[in-house]
Amino acid sequence: MLSAALALAAEAPPRPDPPPPPDPPAITVSGEVRERVTWQSAIGFDADDPDAGLVWTQRIALAADADLAPVIRARAALVSALIQGGDETSPVERNVLDLQEAFVELGPREAFVRLGRQEIRLGSQRLVAMRDGTTVRRTRDGARGHAALGKLELDAFALRLVAVRPEGVFNDGRNEGRDLAGVQASFPTPLGKIEAYWLRTTQDNRPTIEGTADERRHSWGLRAAGEARGWFWDWEAVFQTGRFGTATIRAWTLATKTGYRWESRAWKPEVMLSANIASGDGARGDGRLATFSALYPNASYFSEDAVLGPANFFNLHPYVTVHPREDLSLGLDFNLFWRLKRTDGVYTPQGGLLRAPGNARARFVDAALSGVAEWAPREGLLLSLVFTHSRPQDFIRASGPADPSDFVEATLQFTF
Repeated sequence: MLSAALALAAEAPPRPDPPPPPDPPAITVSGEVRERVTWQSAIGFDADDPDAGLVWTQRIALAADADLAPVIRARAALVSALIQGGDETSPVERNVLDLQEAFVELGPREAFVRLGRQEIRLGSQRLVAMRDGTTVRRTRDGARGHAALGKLELDAFALRLVAVRPEGVFNDGRNEGRDLAGVQASFPTPLGKIEAYWLRTTQDNRPTIEGTADERRHSWGLRAAGEARGWFWDWEAVFQTGRFGTATIRAWTLATKTGYRWESRAWKPEVMLSANIASGDGARGDGRLATFSALYPNASYFSEDAVLGPANFFNLHPYVTVHPREDLSLGLDFNLFWRLKRTDGVYTPQGGLLRAPGNARARFVDAALSGVAEWAPREGLLLSLVFTHSRPQDFIRASGPADPSDFVEATLQFTF
């Protein structure tokens, strides 16, 4: 009996090995340290503004990305933003410690839904940007979906702006009444890329040239960008509709950048002309708000000296850039800025009214010369120096303080 049992056991197939334990989630850690010193002789063309002078800012960010499963990913990011000098209570420059991002992505990378707190930027960032130039970047709570269908890419999103509370820790909240929703489609063409989008934004109790009311604005946009044979371009047109209280919204803009790059020449020189125009309000109290809104642009829309925004204006903005070395770039630009409608004022990059029109008839607002140097001596390390001299023109002189402004900004940024 024993020998028969041994023979039967010898003929039985071996037991399969137990399955290996699942791989731990793949986690990638990244971060940033940015130290910046800024000196500005005047704020809003006013040398007596108490926030003028020397300002130091610091941003420290730490993020972790994890692949939890083949179709599940997650990201969490912390940020600390500090300021000394200037407006030390500003929510765009100070946030002691808080959660910048915390989201989960469900689905393959070609077609996913992202849920939670997240940053978002669209296209050229003329209308929706993270606002990287300030110490505190914008972040939002909500959902975003992405799908790549061959060469066509689709994005849809519904997000609410996070309300930053400068003091305290982990106390940021939702900014009620500041919602962003939309759809964007992009696809390649023989001459670059085309983007078409629709955005819906809400802002309760928004102050404008027409008074203060709840705003519901729709932005319909088309962008074409590309490069060929040394030429490069980025053109974008936007038409806006909606309601401002009981008034209708009808506004528009056309923004263009066109340039040429000599890649085979010494220093790789590059020239570019930016020409832009945006509508202003024609007559107050006529039941129509015609001032274009750039929604959520970069604060440094025209230069790092973020004074003027793209509303009720037209401007010419030529650039020259050279690269003496692979790790060094030098740039010079000159910005000429006029207001379009004499019945409307001029605005800050965030859409606030900087100067009301009053009885001033002049159009010429400002002439500013800027220079920038950027040096990247090693991967992840960037040092930059920016200088701007801004000389206010007829409209500013006719509507209030008109002090020339000198702006200097030195930045050290390390990313890993």
